[in-house]
Amino acid sequence: MKQSGKTHLDYLSIIGGTAATYRNYGEKRWNQYYFNTYKMIVRCMLKNVPRDEVLDVGTSHGNWHRFLRTAGFKEVIGVELDEKRAEEARQTGYDIVYNCDAANVPRESSSFSAAVSNDVFVHILQLSDKIAVLKEVERLLRPGGVFILNHSMSTSIMKEDYQVVNHCSFLSLNDLIRMISENTSFKFIDIKPSYYHFRKMSENFFVKYLRSALIYVPFSVSIFIWLDSIISRSHAIGESDYVYVKLQKPL
Repeated sequence: MKQSGKTHLDYLSIIGGTAATYRNYGEKRWNQYYFNTYKMIVRCMLKNVPRDEVLDVGTSHGNWHRFLRTAGFKEVIGVELDEKRAEEARQTGYDIVYNCDAANVPRESSSFSAAVSNDVFVHILQLSDKIAVLKEVERLLRPGGVFILNHSMSTSIMKEDYQVVNHCSFLSLNDLIRMISENTSFKFIDIKPSYYHFRKMSENFFVKYLRSALIYVPFSVSIFIWLDSIISRSHAIGESDYVYVKLQKPL
Protein backbone atom coordinates (compact mmCIF):
# COMPACT_ATOMS: atom_id res chain seq x y z
CA MET A 1 0.00 0.00 0.00
CA LYS A 2 1.36 3.40 -0.91
CA GLN A 3 1.05 6.10 1.74
CA SER A 4 -0.91 9.22 0.87
CA GLY A 5 0.90 12.49 1.46
CA LYS A 6 -2.30 14.20 2.58
CA THR A 7 -2.64 14.98 6.26
CA HIS A 8 -5.44 14.26 8.68
CA LEU A 9 -8.10 16.97 8.35
CA ASP A 10 -11.81 17.37 9.03
CA TYR A 11 -12.83 16.62 5.46
CA LEU A 12 -16.48 16.34 6.43
CA SER A 13 -16.51 20.07 7.11
CA ILE A 14 -15.36 20.56 3.52
CA ILE A 15 -17.83 18.10 2.03
CA GLY A 16 -20.64 19.43 4.18
CA GLY A 17 -22.82 16.35 4.48
CA THR A 18 -23.44 12.98 6.10
CA ALA A 19 -26.16 10.35 6.01
CA ALA A 20 -28.15 12.76 8.20
CA THR A 21 -27.96 15.63 5.73
CA TYR A 22 -28.94 16.15 2.11
CA ARG A 23 -29.34 18.93 -0.43
CA ASN A 24 -32.27 17.55 -2.42
CA TYR A 25 -34.83 14.77 -2.51
CA GLY A 26 -32.59 12.45 -4.53
CA GLU A 27 -29.79 12.67 -1.96
CA LYS A 28 -32.33 12.06 0.79
CA ARG A 29 -33.48 8.85 -0.87
CA TRP A 30 -29.94 7.59 -1.49
CA ASN A 31 -29.00 8.34 2.10
CA GLN A 32 -32.03 6.39 3.30
CA TYR A 33 -30.82 3.45 1.23
CA TYR A 34 -27.28 3.63 2.58
CA PHE A 35 -28.34 4.25 6.18
CA ASN A 36 -30.88 1.41 6.20
CA THR A 37 -28.28 -0.93 4.72
CA TYR A 38 -25.76 0.04 7.39
CA LYS A 39 -28.24 -0.38 10.23
CA MET A 40 -29.22 -3.83 8.99
CA ILE A 41 -25.58 -4.97 8.97
CA VAL A 42 -24.61 -3.38 12.29
CA ARG A 43 -27.71 -4.84 13.96
CA CYS A 44 -26.66 -8.29 12.78
CA MET A 45 -23.05 -7.83 13.90
CA LEU A 46 -24.14 -6.63 17.35
CA LYS A 47 -25.69 -10.01 18.10
CA ASN A 48 -24.37 -11.36 21.43
CA VAL A 49 -22.46 -8.12 22.17
CA PRO A 50 -22.96 -6.84 25.75
CA ARG A 51 -25.22 -3.78 25.88
CA ASP A 52 -23.50 -1.65 28.52
CA GLU A 53 -21.25 1.11 27.12
CA VAL A 54 -20.74 1.74 23.42
CA LEU A 55 -18.40 4.22 21.73
CA ASP A 56 -19.58 5.83 18.49
CA VAL A 57 -16.34 6.69 16.69
CA GLY A 58 -17.02 9.69 14.46
CA THR A 59 -20.36 10.72 15.92
CA SER A 60 -20.99 13.58 13.48
CA HIS A 61 -24.48 15.09 13.95
CA GLY A 62 -25.57 12.20 16.15
CA ASN A 63 -27.71 10.34 13.63
CA TRP A 64 -26.70 6.93 15.10
CA HIS A 65 -27.88 7.77 18.61
CA ARG A 66 -31.42 6.50 18.18
CA PHE A 67 -30.26 3.22 16.67
CA LEU A 68 -27.76 2.57 19.47
CA ARG A 69 -30.33 3.36 22.16
CA THR A 70 -32.90 1.14 20.48
CA ALA A 71 -30.27 -1.60 20.30
CA GLY A 72 -30.25 -1.53 24.11
CA PHE A 73 -27.00 0.17 25.05
CA LYS A 74 -27.18 1.66 28.55
CA GLU A 75 -24.54 4.32 27.88
CA VAL A 76 -23.87 5.85 24.46
CA ILE A 77 -20.62 7.82 24.17
CA GLY A 78 -19.47 9.72 21.10
CA VAL A 79 -16.26 11.22 19.81
CA GLU A 80 -16.42 13.95 17.16
CA LEU A 81 -13.68 16.16 15.72
CA ASP A 82 -15.87 19.16 14.86
CA GLU A 83 -17.10 21.30 17.77
CA LYS A 84 -20.43 22.24 16.18
CA ARG A 85 -21.31 18.68 15.19
CA ALA A 86 -20.26 17.44 18.63
CA GLU A 87 -22.74 19.83 20.23
CA GLU A 88 -25.47 18.76 17.82
CA ALA A 89 -24.79 15.14 18.80
CA ARG A 90 -25.07 16.02 22.48
CA GLN A 91 -28.49 17.49 21.80
CA THR A 92 -29.71 14.17 20.38
CA GLY A 93 -29.10 12.50 23.74
CA TYR A 94 -25.58 11.04 23.81
CA ASP A 95 -24.42 10.62 27.42
CA ILE A 96 -21.04 12.17 26.56
CA VAL A 97 -19.54 13.45 23.32
CA TYR A 98 -15.79 14.04 23.36
CA ASN A 99 -14.84 16.85 21.01
CA CYS A 100 -11.44 15.54 19.93
CA ASP A 101 -9.57 13.41 17.43
CA ALA A 102 -10.60 9.75 17.63
CA ALA A 103 -6.92 8.84 17.87
CA ASN A 104 -6.68 10.55 21.26
CA VAL A 105 -9.81 10.08 23.39
CA PRO A 106 -9.57 11.31 27.03
CA ARG A 107 -10.94 8.11 28.51
CA GLU A 108 -9.38 5.34 30.57
CA SER A 109 -8.29 2.12 28.90
CA SER A 110 -10.76 -0.78 28.86
CA SER A 111 -13.78 1.54 29.19
CA PHE A 112 -16.09 -0.01 26.59
CA SER A 113 -17.50 -3.37 25.64
CA ALA A 114 -18.30 -2.21 22.12
CA ALA A 115 -17.42 0.47 19.56
CA VAL A 116 -18.93 1.28 16.18
CA SER A 117 -17.78 3.51 13.33
CA ASN A 118 -19.82 4.23 10.22
CA ASP A 119 -18.58 6.13 7.16
CA VAL A 120 -15.62 7.53 9.11
CA PHE A 121 -12.53 5.68 7.91
CA VAL A 122 -13.38 6.63 4.32
CA HIS A 123 -12.57 10.24 5.26
CA ILE A 124 -9.38 9.39 7.16
CA LEU A 125 -7.11 9.66 4.17
CA GLN A 126 -3.70 8.88 5.58
CA LEU A 127 -2.96 5.27 6.47
CA SER A 128 -1.03 6.21 9.59
CA ASP A 129 -4.11 8.08 10.86
CA LYS A 130 -6.35 5.08 10.22
CA ILE A 131 -3.94 2.93 12.19
CA ALA A 132 -3.80 5.46 15.04
CA VAL A 133 -7.60 5.36 15.41
CA LEU A 134 -7.62 1.57 15.30
CA LYS A 135 -5.00 1.43 18.04
CA GLU A 136 -6.92 3.93 20.18
CA VAL A 137 -10.16 1.96 19.91
CA GLU A 138 -8.23 -1.18 20.80
CA ARG A 139 -6.95 0.58 23.94
CA LEU A 140 -10.42 1.76 24.90
CA LEU A 141 -12.07 -1.64 24.55
CA ARG A 142 -12.15 -4.20 27.32
CA PRO A 143 -10.68 -7.65 26.60
CA GLY A 144 -13.27 -9.41 24.48
CA GLY A 145 -14.71 -6.07 23.35
CA VAL A 146 -16.00 -5.68 19.80
CA PHE A 147 -15.31 -3.00 17.19
CA ILE A 148 -17.62 -2.79 14.16
CA LEU A 149 -16.53 -0.49 11.33
CA ASN A 150 -16.95 -0.05 7.62
CA HIS A 151 -14.53 1.00 4.91
CA SER A 152 -14.90 1.99 1.27
CA MET A 153 -13.59 -0.53 -1.26
CA SER A 154 -11.26 0.39 -4.11
CA THR A 155 -13.25 -1.84 -6.48
CA SER A 156 -16.14 0.62 -6.18
CA ILE A 157 -14.06 3.10 -8.21
CA MET A 158 -12.72 0.37 -10.51
CA LYS A 159 -9.30 0.23 -8.82
CA GLU A 160 -7.44 -2.58 -7.08
CA ASP A 161 -5.41 -0.87 -4.38
CA TYR A 162 -5.25 2.05 -1.96
CA GLN A 163 -6.57 5.24 -3.54
CA VAL A 164 -7.38 8.78 -2.43
CA VAL A 165 -9.97 10.58 -4.54
CA ASN A 166 -10.85 14.10 -3.45
CA HIS A 167 -11.86 13.69 0.21
CA CYS A 168 -12.36 9.92 0.23
CA SER A 169 -9.99 6.99 0.60
CA PHE A 170 -10.37 3.47 -0.74
CA LEU A 171 -8.74 0.15 0.13
CA SER A 172 -8.92 -3.34 -1.26
CA LEU A 173 -10.34 -5.89 1.14
CA ASN A 174 -6.93 -7.58 1.39
CA ASP A 175 -5.25 -4.28 2.24
CA LEU A 176 -7.87 -3.53 4.89
CA ILE A 177 -7.36 -6.93 6.50
CA ARG A 178 -3.59 -6.55 6.32
CA MET A 179 -3.64 -3.06 7.85
CA ILE A 180 -5.68 -4.23 10.82
CA SER A 181 -3.82 -7.51 11.29
CA GLU A 182 -0.34 -6.00 11.14
CA ASN A 183 -1.00 -3.08 13.47
CA THR A 184 -3.43 -4.35 16.11
CA SER A 185 -4.19 -7.53 18.04
CA PHE A 186 -7.81 -7.54 16.83
CA LYS A 187 -9.25 -10.84 15.67
CA PHE A 188 -11.64 -10.88 12.72
CA ILE A 189 -15.04 -12.23 13.74
CA ASP A 190 -17.11 -11.38 10.66
CA ILE A 191 -16.91 -9.57 7.31
CA LYS A 192 -20.00 -8.49 5.40
CA PRO A 193 -20.61 -6.56 2.16
CA SER A 194 -22.88 -3.53 2.23
CA TYR A 195 -24.37 -2.27 -1.03
CA TYR A 196 -23.35 -2.90 -4.65
CA HIS A 197 -23.95 0.50 -6.17
CA PHE A 198 -20.81 0.63 -8.34
CA ARG A 199 -21.20 4.41 -8.64
CA LYS A 200 -22.00 5.39 -12.25
CA MET A 201 -18.97 3.82 -13.85
CA SER A 202 -20.60 0.55 -14.81
CA GLU A 203 -21.34 -0.29 -18.44
CA ASN A 204 -24.47 -2.05 -17.23
CA PHE A 205 -27.52 -0.02 -18.27
CA PHE A 206 -29.52 -0.89 -15.16
CA VAL A 207 -26.73 0.11 -12.79
CA LYS A 208 -25.82 3.27 -14.63
CA TYR A 209 -29.21 4.73 -15.53
CA LEU A 210 -32.28 2.87 -14.30
CA ARG A 211 -30.93 2.52 -10.77
CA SER A 212 -30.52 6.29 -10.52
CA ALA A 213 -34.07 6.86 -11.74
CA LEU A 214 -35.69 4.13 -9.65
CA ILE A 215 -34.47 5.64 -6.38
CA TYR A 216 -37.42 8.08 -6.62
CA VAL A 217 -39.97 5.25 -6.78
CA PRO A 218 -41.83 4.34 -3.55
CA PHE A 219 -40.35 1.28 -1.78
CA SER A 220 -37.22 1.49 -3.95
CA VAL A 221 -34.98 1.50 -0.85
CA SER A 222 -36.32 -1.90 0.19
CA ILE A 223 -36.07 -3.15 -3.40
CA PHE A 224 -32.42 -2.07 -3.69
CA ILE A 225 -31.53 -3.75 -0.41
CA TRP A 226 -33.20 -6.93 -1.65
CA LEU A 227 -31.31 -6.71 -4.95
CA ASP A 228 -28.03 -6.28 -3.07
CA SER A 229 -28.71 -9.52 -1.21
CA ILE A 230 -29.07 -11.28 -4.57
CA ILE A 231 -26.02 -9.60 -6.11
CA SER A 232 -23.91 -10.60 -3.10
CA ARG A 233 -24.42 -14.27 -3.96
CA SER A 234 -22.50 -13.93 -7.21
CA HIS A 235 -20.01 -11.19 -6.31
CA ALA A 236 -17.04 -11.25 -3.97
CA ILE A 237 -17.33 -9.36 -0.68
CA GLY A 238 -14.55 -7.01 -1.76
CA GLU A 239 -16.61 -5.93 -4.77
CA SER A 240 -19.11 -4.23 -2.49
CA ASP A 241 -18.88 -0.45 -2.35
CA TYR A 242 -18.32 -0.75 1.40
CA VAL A 243 -17.33 -3.65 3.61
CA TYR A 244 -18.13 -4.05 7.30
CA VAL A 245 -15.77 -5.89 9.62
CA LYS A 246 -16.44 -7.11 13.15
CA LEU A 247 -13.27 -7.18 15.24
CA GLN A 248 -12.69 -8.49 18.74
CA LYS A 249 -9.99 -7.58 21.23
CA PRO A 250 -8.39 -10.77 22.60
CA LEU A 251 -9.37 -11.87 26.11
